[in-house]
Amino acid sequence: MSSSTSPRFQKIIALIKTGVWIIIAISLVKFAFFPSTGADQSDQPLDPSANYGQMTVTPTKADITNTVSVNGTIENDPSTVVKATGAGEVNYIAVSDGTYVEAGAMILQIRGQNESNPNTDDTDDQQTPTYTYTDITAPASGTLHLSALLGQRFDIGDQLGTIAPSTYSAVATLNADQLYRIQETPSEATVTITNGPAPFTCSGLKIVTPDTTQKNTNQQGETQQNSGIQARCAIPADQKVFPGLGLKMDIVAGSATDVLTLPISAVEGRFQSGFVYIPASDGAGKPEKKPVTLGLTNGEIVEIKEGLTESDSVLEFIPTASSDTTRGSESGVDGATPLTATTESSAG
Repeated sequence: MSSSTSPRFQKIIALIKTGVWIIIAISLVKFAFFPSTGADQSDQPLDPSANYGQMTVTPTKADITNTVSVNGTIENDPSTVVKATGAGEVNYIAVSDGTYVEAGAMILQIRGQNESNPNTDDTDDQQTPTYTYTDITAPASGTLHLSALLGQRFDIGDQLGTIAPSTYSAVATLNADQLYRIQETPSEATVTITNGPAPFTCSGLKIVTPDTTQKNTNQQGETQQNSGIQARCAIPADQKVFPGLGLKMDIVAGSATDVLTLPISAVEGRFQSGFVYIPASDGAGKPEKKPVTLGLTNGEIVEIKEGLTESDSVLEFIPTASSDTTRGSESGVDGATPLTATTESSAG
């Protein structure tokens, strides 16, 4: 019985397998050459000029800490020039070049002949010259770099050498954006030296303009010339540093608590005054350009002092030339000059 049914059963299984493969082949041909066109699919392409809505944002209350971080180096403090306070020739040198001197210590002496009041010998009628001796002292403490030689003549005001102090400063060059953010210069900053000690506070922070930048002479007598607007603060005496070390200077240039803010992408301008764009009521017209008064910024959000309330909605991104061209305008929104307009005109 089993031997007679076994071949018949095998034939049935073979037919079923063949039918399954035929169904799979038909399905593949249909998917490949005859895709379905259901009623839910639109035959119309997307219209690039269509209005798909505008992204808006409302002002929110937040805390802002305006921390400006800049990279810089450790530098010797500026050297003090030693000048001649009398005219004549060097007749005595008290200390040699490279010696550390304290402020007020004698460096050298200048002897000048006084010809206005000579002594006269009545017997032989010969004039005996008189001399004025001027002691040159150190105007500051530090390492003396003496350029005067014994017997060399000098006039009043001539440079005799320099004194390089053993103190250092953290110096960092500021760009225009960073200067705008430092509206009021604080008295100190936090310095982090690359591969150095833990961050510490430096005092006497100053913003040095190019007119007051000085040429320095380090303790090896090498001239250092700085350029550009700089932030400079004194390194504490208990910190071990060396000239040329890299550093990061963090300047906290103000903070505000619970103030009205917007993302910087929604504001045109960064300092004191700016513009925001109010979307049109119908969502399709030109947005309204509205002036606002700005306060602090941390590079991500900016304080809105005047011009908006928490209920006002503004465009999350200020309009650009490309969006205005889509609307058929090439001059910006309400006369605004987009950031990309200059690039496009220069390329043409």
